Amino acid sequence: MKNLVLNSLLLVFLNSCASYSDNFQVSEKKLESFTPEFLVNSSKEKSFRMSIDAYGNNFSGIVVSKKINPNHYRFAFLNEFGGKMLDFELENQQIKVHHVIEKLNRKIILNMLSKDFNLLFNENNKITKAFESDDYSILESEINDKPVYYFTKNDVLEKTVMTSGKKEKISLQYHYIQTEFPDVEISHGKVKIKIYLHLLESN
Repeated sequence: MKNLVLNSLLLVFLNSCASYSDNFQVSEKKLESFTPEFLVNSSKEKSFRMSIDAYGNNFSGIVVSKKINPNHYRFAFLNEFGGKMLDFELENQQIKVHHVIEKLNRKIILNMLSKDFNLLFNENNKITKAFESDDYSILESEINDKPVYYFTKNDVLEKTVMTSGKKEKISLQYHYIQTEFPDVEISHGKVKIKIYLHLLESN
C-alpha cells in the first residue's frame, strides 16, 4: 500500500514537470521578440463579427477594436442591434473594464476574454526558446506568466497556444481568407466554448 502511494505521488510529480515542448526539437533562437504579421501594420480601428458557441448555445455580435499604442487596445462588444454589452481596455496584458452588462459581469467570463484577446493582440513578445516539429517552426514565449507557443509555417503564423504542463488551455487557429487580418477560431481545451472572429472592416 505504501509503495502504491509513493508511486502515485511520483507519477503526479512527473506529470507536473512535463512540458508541452517535450516532443519538439530544440532549434536556434533567431528572434528576440515576435509580433504577428497581421498586427505589424495594423490600422487603428477594426470591426469583427464575433460568434460564440458555448455548451450548445450560439451568440453573435460585433467587436470593435481600437489600437491606442503597442500592447494597448480598447474593445467594445455590441449586440446585433448595436447595444453595448462590454467595453474594456487591455494595456500590457492587464484588463480595465469600463462597462459591462449584468449577464457578462462574471469573473470567469472576463478572465477568459482577457486571456483570449491578450493572446490575439499582444505585440513584441519576448522569445525564450525556439523549436522545430515535423510541420512547424515554433517560438516559445510567456503571457501573464503562462507558456505560449507560436506555430509558424513558411513564416506565416498558423496557431497560437497557451499551455499548462502538457495540455493546451487556449488555442487560436488562423485562417487567411483575407490578407489584412485572418479569421480566428479560439478554443479552450476541454471547456466547451469556442469563439470565432471575422474581420468586417478597418479604418
